Order: sequence, then C-alpha cells, then structure tokens
Amino acid sequence: MPLGFSFGTIIVLLIDFALSAHVMRSGRSYLWILPIVLFPPLGWIAYVAYAVVSGAVSSGQARRFADDIVNTVDPGRSYREKKREVEKVGSVDSKRALAEECIRRGLFPDAIDLYLSAMAGPLGAQDTALLFGLARAKLLAGDGAGAEAAFDELKKADPVAFNADAELDYARSLALQGKNEAALAQYEKILPKYPGEEARCRYGLLLKTLGQDERARRVFREIVDSVKGAPTYYRRRQREWLVIARRNLSS
Repeated sequence: MPLGFSFGTIIVLLIDFALSAHVMRSGRSYLWILPIVLFPPLGWIAYVAYAVVSGAVSSGQARRFADDIVNTVDPGRSYREKKREVEKVGSVDSKRALAEECIRRGLFPDAIDLYLSAMAGPLGAQDTALLFGLARAKLLAGDGAGAEAAFDELKKADPVAFNADAELDYARSLALQGKNEAALAQYEKILPKYPGEEARCRYGLLLKTLGQDERARRVFREIVDSVKGAPTYYRRRQREWLVIARRNLSS
C-alpha cells in the first residue's frame, strides 16, 4: 500500500470520514467526532446507537445513513445498482431513481434522457416528480428555456407541486436566459416564503451582475444579519450562502 497504509487502516479512515461527515450533515454536535476518531470501534458503535438505533430517528434517515457509509467506501455502488435496476426492470420508479443519481453526479444529459424516457408512458407527462426532475436537470445542464418550459408544465399540472424550490429554480431559469427583469420579479416573489438564504443570496448575485451594487450589498448584509442570530443548526445549513454573502460584502 502507498505511504505504508494497510488495507485495515484505510477502512478505518473511511469509516471515520463517513461517520464524521454524517455528524456534520445531520446538524449534530461536532463533539461526536472526537469519540468517532479517537476511540474506534467503541466510538462508532456509540454514534450509530445514538443516531440510527435510537427511536428518535426515522427509518428513512437510517437508510440514508447506511447509504452514506456504503457510498464512502464504494462511491460508484449506488449508481451501478440503480443502473442495473433500470436495465433489469425499466420501470418509471427505477428510471427516476437513476436520473436523481445522475444529477447528484453531474450527469445532467443522462438525467434528462432518463426523465424523458420515464415520461413516455400514458401518465408520465403529468407526473409532477418527473416534471420537476426534468426541469431541474435542464436547468443544471444550462438549458434555461427548456427548464422554464418544464416548470410551466409543472405549474399547470399541479400548482401545489410548484413549491418554493421549484419557484427558486424557475427564477434561475429566467436569469439563465437573460430575462433579468422577470427573474428579479420572481426572486422578489419568493423571498418572503423561501426557507433558508439561498434565494436571497442568488437574488443578491443577480443584482450585482446587473450593476445594482447598493441593492446587492443590502441583500448580502441581510443574509449575514439573519444567520448571525440564528440557531447553530441553521448556521451550519446556510454556511455556503453566508460565505458568498461575506465575500461579496468584502469585495
């Protein structure tokens, strides 16, 4: 092994990393990282018992936790399993699951093809989960017009499904096409109801791009002030947008 690492040492490091990453993503106290790293395997067992076996967590959370461990040790496993399921079964659900995995991996054209294939059935064109996935894949692929059209279809199919996340992505699809006034209006519409700082941050970035520096600075200042007095879990989840806001305030 390179650098003198044994296979067992590498496995220990991978498990340490996976458990520590779960601590940070779940918003739990960072103090959990100390027993995980310093006292394996007792620290691992204690954290797993606390985070997974405890009745305070749902079965869905437990499955995601297990997936985190597996994907850290074998990053391609989830993709391979979902691809085999599509090849074997070819159901709408299997195609949607693989499309979501493709989005996580940045394979946006593949995700678009999978969503379109899943929507080819008699009811697929009205499936709101597929419509949202298709719209998001097109947005991330840089197809603003295609994303806007898909979001319009989603809103027609079910206005309730056109939720805050969809509205934010709709604003992004407008901005991607250079429809700046419409994008600004869409951002201003969703700011009061969007949970978190992403919408406000993207709004500020668009304002700055359009040369409206003073308005942009006010928005970035609002983000900093909002996060400053928030609970710890909220500050952790909004760290990305806080960093962007601070960077733009200092530039």
